[in-house]
Amino acid sequence: MPNGICAAERRALILIAGLTVWRLAWLPASDMEFYVDEAQYWLWGQEMAFGAWSKPPLVGWLIRAANELTGSDAPWVARLPWPLVHAAAALAVMALGRILAGPRAGALAGAVYAALPAVSVGAILISTDSPQMLALALFLLAWVGAPGMGGAALAGAALAAGMWSKYAMLFPLPGLALAAWIDPRWRRPWAQVAVVAAMALVLFAPNIWWNIRHDMATVRHTTQNADWQGALNLAGGLRFLAQQFAVAGPLTFAALLAALVRRWPSGLRGLIPIAAAPLAVVTAQAVQSQANANWAAGAYVAGAVLMAAWLVPRPRLAVLALTLNGVMALALPVIGTMAQELRRDARPILARYVGNQAVADAIITAARDSKARLVVSDDRALLAHLTWRTRTTAPDIAVRAVPGRDGPIPSHYDLTWPLRTESGPALWAGPPDRAPACAGWMLHLPPGEGDLGRRDLAWSALSRDCLDSLRRLGPAGIRAR
Repeated sequence: MPNGICAAERRALILIAGLTVWRLAWLPASDMEFYVDEAQYWLWGQEMAFGAWSKPPLVGWLIRAANELTGSDAPWVARLPWPLVHAAAALAVMALGRILAGPRAGALAGAVYAALPAVSVGAILISTDSPQMLALALFLLAWVGAPGMGGAALAGAALAAGMWSKYAMLFPLPGLALAAWIDPRWRRPWAQVAVVAAMALVLFAPNIWWNIRHDMATVRHTTQNADWQGALNLAGGLRFLAQQFAVAGPLTFAALLAALVRRWPSGLRGLIPIAAAPLAVVTAQAVQSQANANWAAGAYVAGAVLMAAWLVPRPRLAVLALTLNGVMALALPVIGTMAQELRRDARPILARYVGNQAVADAIITAARDSKARLVVSDDRALLAHLTWRTRTTAPDIAVRAVPGRDGPIPSHYDLTWPLRTESGPALWAGPPDRAPACAGWMLHLPPGEGDLGRRDLAWSALSRDCLDSLRRLGPAGIRAR
């Protein structure tokens, strides 16, 4: 940074560092168990493949790095990379803001990003949004701040890194094309654009090849998630936009909306379509089918710079906006340590993160008692938690998915860990109405805590003939509902 850093930037660096240390310090005390998706991401890190069923596998690779560095498979260890990823993203956003709007706006942009509610949640949970947001910040920084072919190569590498995390990395690209049209600061020679595309394609090619070899599994899942129905659901679009006040913070999202309709000088002008594009894409998705509130998280990389540029001339409002978001940023890591205690109507508020380990351990105990060396299921949540618990506490017990169902592949376990030649004795586990027709007497698991613990689940010992039949199982092999 030319001429050193200003006082505003020093304060922003202290805030970013302080939040990062705070988030890291509380992680070891967190009692949040793996949610089903997090357990699945952990498995991707064990496989170290070039692809996975629902998303590209970068999230799993980061978890594996944390496991190897610490020698632990504890859930809090798997969450260690995310505060660091968001700290790096905040610094990249800060640098981007400095280039486009000056040091004061850049400093505020970094602080705004670090305290966003979406970032605060993503810093204590495992999310594919987190590395994607860092990659997007680095991509935009390289695109607008690193000239020449070298800068184009850096931008292509960052684009590929974001794609390795989540295909939503593509959402801002239509906005970038519009930015280059309306703002000379965002234009690059066509030869450099070709270098960006070529570098991204080369670095992302292994995932493309993995998809080709696995019947385009990730692409199919992404398309299935979109599930466009044809009918318009305007209420769904409005609901998604209303949720963004919680995702980005009430005052900061209002600042973004105000910034999106303001006339800005060159540089900031191009950020408008880049920030708006993910919001527009996901709003269209919400109108057609359904959309999760976090699907447009990429909007808040460029959006943080626009928020800061709008808030800089309004220091009192900037302080209030940062304070509101900062309270949540400080509270969330502490709340993560009380997942087992926080309750409403005698039920845990963080029900996704409670009781999963107990269910998996109860099934593992049942397997040991029946001398089973194999557990099979067709339930994704059970497969996720059983796979993590057996691999970390009972490596002598294998977990496999029941194969042979019609329709799209329903989970990563069906894709990569179906029952093939594994021998018994075996145990089946899952919802009773999904039990194999050949299963014997079923024993129900006692009610437990959390989303998984409250489900009606059972287990049954399988005969050798029953296990052999499951290898060829089709829809007729499942008991009718």
